[in-house]
Amino acid sequence: MSQPIVFLSATTSEFAGARSALRTDLGRAGYDVVVQEELPHLPESTLLGNIAAQIRKCQFVVCVVGTRSGGGYPSKTEAESFKHLLPKHLLPESMPRASYTQWEFLLAQVYKIQILLCPARSDYVPDEAVAADDTELQTAFLRHIENTGISRLAFTNNDQLRATVLSELARAQALVSKPVVLPFPSIRALFKGREGYLRDIHTALSRPDGRPAAITAQLAVQGLGGVGKTRAAVEYAWTHHQDYAALLCVNADSPEALTRNLAALTGPLGMPEYATQTDDVRLPAVLDWLGRHPGWLLILDNIDSNAAIAESARLLGRLTHGSVLLTTRLTNLPSGFTALPLDVLAVADAVSLLLDTTQRRTRAPDDPAQAKGLANDLGRLALALAQAGAYIDRMQCSLAAYRTRLRTSFAAVMAWSDKTVTQYERGAVAATLALSAAQLTEPGRALLERLSWLAPEPVPVSLLDVPVPGATGDPLEALADLAAYSLVTRDTVASTFLAHRLVLDVTRLALPEAMGRQRLEEALTWVNAAFSEASGDVRNWPRLDPLAEHAWAAVLHADAAGIAEPTARLMGALDLLFQAKAQYRRAEQMSHAALSIVERTKGEMAPELAIRLNNLAALLQATNRLGEAEPLMRRALAIAEASYGAAHPNVAIRLSNLAALLHDTNRLGEAEPLMRRALAIDEASYGDAHPDVATRLSNLAQLLQATNRLGEAEPLMRRALAIDEASYGAAHPDVARDLNNLAQLLKATNRLGEAEPPMRRHVIIFLRFQRDTGHAHPHREAALNNYAMLLKEMGRSDAEIAA
Repeated sequence: MSQPIVFLSATTSEFAGARSALRTDLGRAGYDVVVQEELPHLPESTLLGNIAAQIRKCQFVVCVVGTRSGGGYPSKTEAESFKHLLPKHLLPESMPRASYTQWEFLLAQVYKIQILLCPARSDYVPDEAVAADDTELQTAFLRHIENTGISRLAFTNNDQLRATVLSELARAQALVSKPVVLPFPSIRALFKGREGYLRDIHTALSRPDGRPAAITAQLAVQGLGGVGKTRAAVEYAWTHHQDYAALLCVNADSPEALTRNLAALTGPLGMPEYATQTDDVRLPAVLDWLGRHPGWLLILDNIDSNAAIAESARLLGRLTHGSVLLTTRLTNLPSGFTALPLDVLAVADAVSLLLDTTQRRTRAPDDPAQAKGLANDLGRLALALAQAGAYIDRMQCSLAAYRTRLRTSFAAVMAWSDKTVTQYERGAVAATLALSAAQLTEPGRALLERLSWLAPEPVPVSLLDVPVPGATGDPLEALADLAAYSLVTRDTVASTFLAHRLVLDVTRLALPEAMGRQRLEEALTWVNAAFSEASGDVRNWPRLDPLAEHAWAAVLHADAAGIAEPTARLMGALDLLFQAKAQYRRAEQMSHAALSIVERTKGEMAPELAIRLNNLAALLQATNRLGEAEPLMRRALAIAEASYGAAHPNVAIRLSNLAALLHDTNRLGEAEPLMRRALAIDEASYGDAHPDVATRLSNLAQLLQATNRLGEAEPLMRRALAIDEASYGAAHPDVARDLNNLAQLLKATNRLGEAEPPMRRHVIIFLRFQRDTGHAHPHREAALNNYAMLLKEMGRSDAEIAA
């Protein structure tokens, strides 16, 4: 067998040393190497023709590309004699001429010679520190190279270049003698974070039973379009090419496509006699070839319907001499297939992919942080990351600028596509994700459209128990429908399900305006009904916490759409939840938004407005902005008195809150009459044993303690404790509050022995709360610290706390 011929193309000013070393390596490896400088000396007018003649004899052209175009240019006459060979897209208008080195790449394309394209990274040190020959021309050439979609073997130094070229040529040489039908070349180093997954494929396909293996996705995005199933299958084929006698891939998104594309393999499999035959004749011939030739790998790509799965099983079920690898979004695979889970990329791999594919981006010091943010913006979905990298590299914008465009022009950015870069046959991210949604039942589609207004966070399955007005079908069946097409992934341990953020965004933005508003109102009503429990009560947090982010997303969408109810009510509930958790920034956003809605829709004297004013004032008080809080509380009191009269329990609430604020500003003389008035209203309205009466008694007792009237305060505290114990039982958080207040008063009167039992009970309530709910009460640490200090003052060990 003759030696394979390699044409080695590189500019002398940048790569003379690298080319010389690489030429030596290739010669030792058994290749016949041709370089431009060693061609027979001919008149300049025939040099391009000589180069063309040599390239036509080669099996491979290695193009080492940098920032320089090369110093020599064919004459106009010489170039014109070859331009007629070039289709317009091979010499674009942005390249009115080309250097001899650039022509070497163009001629390899014309003659369909396999190209190994090796661009130098930006940190490569050239042989000569001279200016680029023609910067504008080389920039246009590099853009043309990018548009070809040829895989690039980027390198940083000469040793890396030499090792990479030798490895890739050996791999390419091994493929020459076998049938290879793969949709795109390997992206090698850009295939991030999947090494372990490729090993899993190899293990599954190496089992002695020979069962077909199906790439699905589980975990985060179970078989979701764009997660990288096709790419994983193809990269596996290239990685293990030496293990197979043929590498075949056909699109099989329908039974018709499967049979048509299988039949078309007669050409690649070397059966020209079938060229004019029909598919009915060619398909049995292909199946017969597969049955007679062991050791092949057949990828059936995009089997996304049950009919296509059934047809593949019918056609290939009897073949036992090769390996069949499916890519599918379906999760309900028939028996006989082994599902291989494929996840979205890990954060570090997604960041690395973005940075590596955007070499021409506008660089900034915070690029790693921006790449991490963008990776999370895109949910680490492989296709979305590839698309983003292509966009950024093409536009030469910064990562931060792309993130801004993603936020402000999401639909346009998601619809952008460059197939030559992403090498994804189904186009842009938006179109890809829409394919699965199109196959859903009506209840399944309605559920997905409602979910699109919620957050990209786990959704408790219990939310499906909450009725949605006007909804049809069984919600659990609808959820199963979404899971079957990998549009959600389920966590049976946590009893939640999760939809990918891009699925939600694309679904939401694709809705017509009227339908979008209907689904938003449904989602808002749905979550509001589930969020009906008192959000300030810590005992409800285990049920409300999983819904909080979904409520947050729904109210922001609803507020932007001008939907007032139940938006304001749900905002108020979130406000109280976040206040109780000391998440004041989020609480304040909700508080202001709810107040604005009520003031705009109900008027300046609406009773509901008093509630919103009071809640915002409470937050301002908690964040030590007492001067801002007081006028809001007084305004809330005035509205309540005007709405209900001076002796209404709602007025007592406003009086009590204002009195507490005055207490905090040390205006105890002003606070006390308000507290006594609130107590009198509630006793008259509810009787002597109501929990609200206990709250008023507790507040008044603390004021009396602050004014050193401890003898008056103590019976009020004991009375408040007795009322709350009778109302709620011994383990309620309000009982814990009363116990702590009493213990602190007893401690202040130096009755440490009497203070210890109520303080111990106070601690036990919070410890049991954590044991029963799995959540730590926000006052737990303070309770433990206070008890430890008391024990220390009593000369007792902290070990008693653990006991």
